Amino acid sequence: MSKIHIRPATIGDAVNIAAVRSDAILSVDKTYYESAVLSEWAGAAEDRVKTLLSNSADIRIVAEAEGKILGYGELVTSQNLLGACYVSPQAKGEGVGKAIVKELERIAREKGCPYLRTESSANAEEFYIRCGYEVLVRAKHGLRSGAVMDCVVMKKKFE
Repeated sequence: MSKIHIRPATIGDAVNIAAVRSDAILSVDKTYYESAVLSEWAGAAEDRVKTLLSNSADIRIVAEAEGKILGYGELVTSQNLLGACYVSPQAKGEGVGKAIVKELERIAREKGCPYLRTESSANAEEFYIRCGYEVLVRAKHGLRSGAVMDCVVMKKKFE
């Protein structure tokens, strides 16, 4: 894979970001979540774009190589929250997620965040542990239908 470039996300990226997010969710190993939960989590295409553009994140970044968006991440600095990190299944294991998290952490430190927390999906727990996050509590995340999915609340303190 060619060099990964991280840059601020733009409104014009919304459809591609929503596709990366959906592809990442729908490729999650079914031992973590049932297909119905994954489908609801991924959401309908138009809803994904609307949600993306209207959520509370103040920092949105994309990772791209050769002009193609391979991953997406977001921060809510007022809440010390790493709100999202999604990587295209085609780029899994290529360092895209790590590059996104590293850049979000750099920005968070620059903005004065003493730590970041995240509500990780169960399948991403090991990834965040490798990035230096520690498990605070295992919890449930409610979906619009009322269904729930396992999540892991994690935190990384900055020195």
